[in-house]
Amino acid sequence: MNKYKVALVHNIIAPYRVPLFEALARHPAIDLQVYYCAKTHKNRRWDVLESNAYSYTVLPGIALEVAGIAYHINPSILTRLATNRYDCIILGGSADFTTQFSFFISNALKLPVILWSEMFERGEGSLAKFVAPLTRFFIRNADALIVPGSRSRDFHIKRGAAPERVFIAPNTINNDAFFAKSSAFKQREEQLKDDLHLGNNTIVLFVGELNERKGVRSLLRAFTKLKSEREITALVVIGDGELKSELIQLVSNESMTHITFTGWISDEEKIKYYAIADLFVLPTLYDLCPLVLNEAMACGLPIITTTAAGCASDMIVEGENGFIVEPQNEDALREAILRIVQDDELRQKMGKKSYEILTTRFSLDNAVNGFVDAIQFACDSASSQ
Repeated sequence: MNKYKVALVHNIIAPYRVPLFEALARHPAIDLQVYYCAKTHKNRRWDVLESNAYSYTVLPGIALEVAGIAYHINPSILTRLATNRYDCIILGGSADFTTQFSFFISNALKLPVILWSEMFERGEGSLAKFVAPLTRFFIRNADALIVPGSRSRDFHIKRGAAPERVFIAPNTINNDAFFAKSSAFKQREEQLKDDLHLGNNTIVLFVGELNERKGVRSLLRAFTKLKSEREITALVVIGDGELKSELIQLVSNESMTHITFTGWISDEEKIKYYAIADLFVLPTLYDLCPLVLNEAMACGLPIITTTAAGCASDMIVEGENGFIVEPQNEDALREAILRIVQDDELRQKMGKKSYEILTTRFSLDNAVNGFVDAIQFACDSASSQ
């Protein structure tokens, strides 16, 4: 088996990426070096996850932040790529100066380039649209592309990627850890519900940043409409953000009941809520591949999200483990929630199906295999030219 020396350029040390990088580093065909543009971003409240299980460097540089979006500039990537004799480079996106610069450096060095991108048809943010012409150039000229799912694959092919150059590596979490922790908490479900003042209600759960993009207003209104038909239901909203005060005020002004805002909580506390929840809802107006869906499915929950979540069609089998609705369609959202919360048998079947789909299609092994296939393809194609 060939061993490939690979450089991977990524924006920040995101804790959900570390298990993937550790697994890639363990693979016998990969000698991995990760270059981060920065440790973290100002609006990220997670702990920076240090690890000795893979090799990484945080590059010196600056980040220009506009409207919450960071644009990283790390000129020293030139020296790193020019002196280390890599077999290929993986670029985590195309919206940073550092990844853009790295693309052209790699071309000059005749180094195969793999573009790792999550974009899909309706999931391009403002910065992505601004750099769209450059992104299309990268898509058409990359030696291979890594994408998280079928919708993203179709998007990149439409933008000019040759189909045989596009490889799927699903976004993943540590499925086993979430399942084990949530299972342990489920053993104390009644006590936890009492401790959290949730009583014997059926629990609808949201986890995410409280901003306009997440569509929480629609969820609050849909839930309030549902309460007239299903009294013993409670909504828990986990997260913090710019809209938190406004949303709490909305609940108060409109006399919405049985709605709890927890604010930001630790991962350990978050899993407690997954364990006692009956249904997870993400009413997003646009998300690439939100890993909260993976987390909920790892904890055995039915899920409801919108067509604006890039991974929705890969993660949800309609009617089997959840439902997909249009963004901001409060009536459709209410109906989908009601169908699940009022049917105990359906809810249990859907939860089991969620876990089955997750462990079959969204495992760390599947993600690693997608990366390895792309690396082998890019390097073999370059050597044959």
